Amino acid sequence: MDTISLILGLGLLALFAIPIIYLILKSNAQTSKVKQRAYDFATQNKLKIDEFEQVGNTIIALDVSNKRIIFSKAGSENQFEIIDLTQYATIQLQQDLQTKNSEKIQFLALNFAAKQKHIPKSICFYDEAGNDIIAPEIRLQQARKWETKITPLIAA
Repeated sequence: MDTISLILGLGLLALFAIPIIYLILKSNAQTSKVKQRAYDFATQNKLKIDEFEQVGNTIIALDVSNKRIIFSKAGSENQFEIIDLTQYATIQLQQDLQTKNSEKIQFLALNFAAKQKHIPKSICFYDEAGNDIIAPEIRLQQARKWETKITPLIAA
């Protein structure tokens, strides 16, 4: 009786654990591929990635010595863009709240204001209209972290 219970217990554990382990391994492999593409893009453009993070579908990498950010917009993980921080005067966290509920975040982005005639840039961290399942408060913390890292590079 104890052996049968043990076998059934292990069988049920395997039934639930194997799909979860598979999803974790698949997600890690996908993140690793995206990270490798970012590093390859950086190498092609003679940049060195000091900081790397995947925020939802957006990839952000920072080259401190060259004062550049490499990022890809949501949905276009193979199309990387470079933001030259020396071309921008300020960085500002845009936090749009719902009109009815002032605590509910609708949109989060880091906006780069250009020094001269350069086009302003923006990195979106959260958009309620998107398919992001992570809480906006977590994205707010990530956006603030990146704002803190980037601000000294723009000011210098």
